[in-house]
Amino acid sequence: MIRGDHGPLVTRDGGAATIAGFAVVLAEGAEILRALSRRATPLAEAGKVIEEWAGRHPGACPRLVPGDRDGYGLRLRHPEGGVVTLSVPRGERHRPDDPDEVAERCLPPRELVEDDEPLEDGDLREAVAELRARRGLHDRAATLAWLAETPWSGEQFEALVAGIARRRRFRRRKQAELGPGHLASHRSDFDRVRALWVTGSQPMDGELLHCVSGLTAYEQAVVTVGERWAGELPAPLRHAGLDALVGPVPYGDGYLTGVVLDRRAARDDPETLAAAGEAAFGEWLVARRRRASVECHWI
Repeated sequence: MIRGDHGPLVTRDGGAATIAGFAVVLAEGAEILRALSRRATPLAEAGKVIEEWAGRHPGACPRLVPGDRDGYGLRLRHPEGGVVTLSVPRGERHRPDDPDEVAERCLPPRELVEDDEPLEDGDLREAVAELRARRGLHDRAATLAWLAETPWSGEQFEALVAGIARRRRFRRRKQAELGPGHLASHRSDFDRVRALWVTGSQPMDGELLHCVSGLTAYEQAVVTVGERWAGELPAPLRHAGLDALVGPVPYGDGYLTGVVLDRRAARDDPETLAAAGEAAFGEWLVARRRRASVECHWI
């Protein structure tokens, strides 16, 4: 059960719905989804079933959505605010692998729930590309083979792609909204830094970084050279000065020794703002999960 931050639930006559009444709706909805799953009902037919049942519970605003792992989902408004999403797989039951991923998909903000803006062709193409990448479908043949193996109808596949496209569009807009403020308050995290660092089970003399052959004396060491946003570097290097040796310092299960080779101050350019927006959006999602009450029940 996932509760978000939407408005209060009301019944047809305007009165507040009760928790007990909602429990009945929830139980009925779960049984309907299980029946749809057992019969592998096509999406169009499932939608009609839910639409007919929803007419008896207008306060809960039942809505059929793509569910977990190619199945069916049912979204309901909770009487105390927020939404509850039920999800069942199509056909055989199983336990989802990643509860955090399920929670993220079941915590839709108000803007996403109420989004009825038409999708552009480009939005849909990007959504299909994301779906293929997520499932390791690297070419057209693999994609067609996967589609042939799934029990989805064309309508259900289109609904899944549309859902991904709307989430991508919301994420893009939210990142653009949050990015400038996040950059202003975390500016040093977006310096562009080129650094060299070595991690290993033994402490290392920083002077050896000037001579790679000196590393051969160590039983095992990992050498990294690259350019990163400062906030993505190992913590000991994030705020180190140019050419200053860092370490050896404890790091993970061993030690880190490194040096900053170049540092450029953060700029207000599109690339930096996009990176700041991505970081801000990640923090926003974490904050939403912390505020929500999440209960996962596997059936």
